[in-house]
Amino acid sequence: MKTISRFLSLLTILSVIFISCQKEVSFEAGNNTSSDGILQADITGTCTGFTLGGTYKKDTTLNSSHFVDVTVIVNAEGSYTISSDTINGYYFRGSGNFTATGPQVVRLNGNGKPLAAETNSFSVSYDTTQCEFSVTVVAGTGGTATFTLNGAPNACSGFTVNGTYTVGTAISPGTNTVVLNVNVTAIGTYSISTTAVNGIVFSTTGTFNATGPQTITLTASGTPVAAGNSTISVTASGNTCSFIITTDAVAVIDYFPRTANSNWSYEFDGDPNDSLLRKAISTMMIAGNTYTIFMSTNDASLGFDSSGYFRKSGSDYFEWIDMGSYLGYDSSIWMEYNFLKDNLPQGGTWNSAQFTGPLTPPGQATVQITARLGYRLLQKDVSITVKGVAYPNTIVVEEKLWIYNPSTGSFQDVSATTGFYINYYSRNIGLIKQDYNDGAGLIFPLDMRRYAVY
Repeated sequence: MKTISRFLSLLTILSVIFISCQKEVSFEAGNNTSSDGILQADITGTCTGFTLGGTYKKDTTLNSSHFVDVTVIVNAEGSYTISSDTINGYYFRGSGNFTATGPQVVRLNGNGKPLAAETNSFSVSYDTTQCEFSVTVVAGTGGTATFTLNGAPNACSGFTVNGTYTVGTAISPGTNTVVLNVNVTAIGTYSISTTAVNGIVFSTTGTFNATGPQTITLTASGTPVAAGNSTISVTASGNTCSFIITTDAVAVIDYFPRTANSNWSYEFDGDPNDSLLRKAISTMMIAGNTYTIFMSTNDASLGFDSSGYFRKSGSDYFEWIDMGSYLGYDSSIWMEYNFLKDNLPQGGTWNSAQFTGPLTPPGQATVQITARLGYRLLQKDVSITVKGVAYPNTIVVEEKLWIYNPSTGSFQDVSATTGFYINYYSRNIGLIKQDYNDGAGLIFPLDMRRYAVY
């Protein structure tokens, strides 16, 4: 019976390559000291949590006040160069060395001279990832504006907050703003960027062409961290006022529901006659933990077979599995592995517990193979459309098989041989899509048809 799986008899294929050809294949890392990581971006490709510095004026050479701060999730330490394309006569670039993994803020300095007053959309590249941000170039007439923020030095008076803010949900570009009242005493350009509070930054640039009472609109970016009220201070033209935004908590966060009688229907490879029905039925105790039993079938008239044992602890999701049978070892290896973490940022990585067991390739002696599953969170709380239905707040996870190489004393990513999986989990819905990439770029999809979560 066809089931949802991750590596279909791939360890047997891999073992032949790994064992019989290891004298011909080098697994050495070499002297490459380049870092590895991913630029943080939302589903539209916009850089998330970026900060833009400086006022950009036509025919004015950029200096140290002109920069953009971008966020990189660093997976391996080493040197880096991050740069944008060149548009309208200017560009952004930064280089250096990452000495730690995890989220890092990198400053890209502006270079060149804007040639025209317009809005430019830049694409920033790092490693194999890209993201975009926009810069508005103003005409520059009148120099730098002078104005007063209404309510300064206390609360901004008459401000308006637009959009909603939810813990763990990235702010959509352009939808979350605050409108402030100002009184302009000298025309000219302005640039405002707040300090990050609760993971949120507000910024804007523009030109005042007249004096007197006016409004300015600051746009939010980032991902809220905690629920409750946050006080945001705005400093511009030598004065400061503050406003309050409220971040909502998420009542229920579960990217793999396990409630009894919940069920999910899937379609394989776009074939309506090749389908799978999966359901949660009851719980059982295994090794001191309570797991939900899943069953599945591709023909209800033939009954259901076991389809896994699952549990959730905090932000971690686990499956109890016979990894030996699952990957083609000679004997059973019952274990628990962590297939999802919902509290990591985009680019976050983790590994399953490693497992070791005997494997006998055809015509060869039995060897002990140690392996683990490696994960990377590619996108966080994005909207994914499957068969015409949009599923918001979806986590996208890459899953690969890693084999321990005794000659190097390290684990080796073998996805180029075995292929790998991209799994899509939607909040309070579950697995909505799974794509198997055979390593050569051919995709075999599993797509959600319908679901019922109780």
